[in-house]
Amino acid sequence: MIISTMDLFDVSWEQDYADRMNPELLTGLLRSTIPVLDHSGWAVDKVDEGFCQSVLPLNTPTTNQHGTHQAALISLSADYTGGVALSTLLRGVPIAGVHRCCEEDSASLWLASMNVKYKVPSSGHLTGTCRVDAEKAESIRRRYFCGKRVMVTLEIEFSSNGDQVAVAEMKYFAQPTKQLMPQPGSKNRSTLFSHKLKASARMIAGLRGRTSANPKLTASCPYAALSAGPHGELLADRLQNALPQLTDMVLGRTQHIDETIRDGDYRQVVMLGAGLDMRSLRHAAEDPEKVFFELDLPEMIDERRRVIEQFPEGHWDQRVMLPVDFRKDSLAASLAADRRFDASLPTLFIYEGCTMYFTESENENLLQDVHALMGHSESRIWFDVVGPEIVTGRTNQDSITAFLEGMDELGESFIFGVEDVGQWTQSIGLQSVHVLDSGEYLCEQDPVFSNYRFALVGPGDSAH
Repeated sequence: MIISTMDLFDVSWEQDYADRMNPELLTGLLRSTIPVLDHSGWAVDKVDEGFCQSVLPLNTPTTNQHGTHQAALISLSADYTGGVALSTLLRGVPIAGVHRCCEEDSASLWLASMNVKYKVPSSGHLTGTCRVDAEKAESIRRRYFCGKRVMVTLEIEFSSNGDQVAVAEMKYFAQPTKQLMPQPGSKNRSTLFSHKLKASARMIAGLRGRTSANPKLTASCPYAALSAGPHGELLADRLQNALPQLTDMVLGRTQHIDETIRDGDYRQVVMLGAGLDMRSLRHAAEDPEKVFFELDLPEMIDERRRVIEQFPEGHWDQRVMLPVDFRKDSLAASLAADRRFDASLPTLFIYEGCTMYFTESENENLLQDVHALMGHSESRIWFDVVGPEIVTGRTNQDSITAFLEGMDELGESFIFGVEDVGQWTQSIGLQSVHVLDSGEYLCEQDPVFSNYRFALVGPGDSAH
């Protein structure tokens, strides 16, 4: 029996047009995400299923020395005109990087290649048109909603003053965003997953390099700017504009962890999800007896090594980098396999900026692994966690609502939060909890901070 892809849709085209795909909404979203579209005045003019018409004005930002359209901007218009036409076929599916979404329910679209033929100079407002024929549209829908990757070439025609100015062939691929995540049992990593992983690490490094107006935040990282690079600095700028609380959240947790390291007599520090956090270099210089274990996904470890090799001093004799996938590898086995790790020594485990992106069971499995490695009564794990309001959005606090909307727009939605941290950790065998609201630590009144907490957990009853 043949089932029409129309049966797969949960929403009507009329509803999808109103909520996701109307020209005014798309123009605003795309201009805010891609500033060059705003600067040029590019706009979505008309939209239908499998159809997009755009307008690239003839103005100073879009023209060349001849007063006609800059060829590269015609190509830019082709990219987004075809992308919108393709997006209309994924009815009800938010597009990552454009709509508010999370990995579980969004689609990722990327341009794979382009071929643009310029026929005559464009000397008027430029209209771009992309129409997907019915047969190709049905094939695209069927493949996507059956969970398969879509690779498709679309044609975009451009005209001004009654003349055909250019014709573009644009090859796109579309895929459910969650499929970009590493699949269980597979050794193959998506290039886009690796890109997102590194981009996130660079962005946080960029935030670590910022300064705060809060007098409580005095720590700084001399390695942050080079670790972030221009990509991380750009992403940090965007993030800071969208989520003004996040800079102090990152700086606050960085400083609190540094204080925890200095206040304790730890012989080992294990960084779970090290990213581009360079605290191991800072503290290795201060304490040549400490050994740091830096754990992250293989591609992130490669990026970390590339970055650290640029520094004049890498403290390689005090640092051990281990590739680990927390979702499938045993943390206990990975560390126990390294001869330099000694579970009997007082050890600080740092699980920073991670709990909110893992499920409850994934977090519990990791904490139980850490517990098994706490062979000394003074060993501790530091982690940060959000309250359930930050996950569910069930709040009447405007600042929390705005924060959640910002995270959704970035595609960084939180999926896990805890009301009672002490009760939760005790339920999985850990004890001695010291929990501190970041708002209290930072002397900040914003409810977002009071729903973001730092926890220090040990295996016994003597935590401080």
